[in-house]
Amino acid sequence: MNLYTYEQREAIFNDKSKLDALTGEYLPKNQAIFRHYNYNTKQTTYFYKTNETLIGHCAKPTFIKKSYRLGTRSLNPTNLLKLANNSTKKPAFLLKKPPSPHFSREREIIQPADFQEFLITNLLLFCQKAQFAHLPLEQLHVAKLKNKCDQTPINHFQTKPILHFNFAQETVPIVLTFLNNLDLYANYHDTEESNEFYDSRFQDLTESRNAYLNH
Repeated sequence: MNLYTYEQREAIFNDKSKLDALTGEYLPKNQAIFRHYNYNTKQTTYFYKTNETLIGHCAKPTFIKKSYRLGTRSLNPTNLLKLANNSTKKPAFLLKKPPSPHFSREREIIQPADFQEFLITNLLLFCQKAQFAHLPLEQLHVAKLKNKCDQTPINHFQTKPILHFNFAQETVPIVLTFLNNLDLYANYHDTEESNEFYDSRFQDLTESRNAYLNH
């Protein structure tokens, strides 16, 4: 949102008309009038805002889009499950910060088991608050195939999971640096960014990829 400054003037009512209290001039019918109640004097006054001046622009958001195909059979979510707790207010899992990295006998930092754990645990260290929303619930009815399971997420889950991370302003530069280096970290975990995500329901490649990623 942009930031504006206003000149505030007192207003009065005369029957159904709105007037400027100082000049007595009539105000437009669509002029917004605000009410202020003084709890000390127990009196109500009215005012309106005029001479709107823009003094600040909203910062443009930064978009960093990366897509990685994670082999679900090779992922180990055990350590991540220890960080998740059910929210009592909404259908989501709240995530807490992971413990400090532990060392092996050779005093080397033990690396996360896979790229998924590496990505989530590092973002948790940077953030103020995190939650798993849009939980991937299984479909109530899964079509039976004659040959074998098609292993598509669309036919087995209602939606893909969404992770929300909230970062403090002072940590944003660190987070941006981390995200911009994701390809390097992914390569270390034998994971490559991929553009070949397709939804078999659509023939157009662009529409098919967008449907897959937005499911």
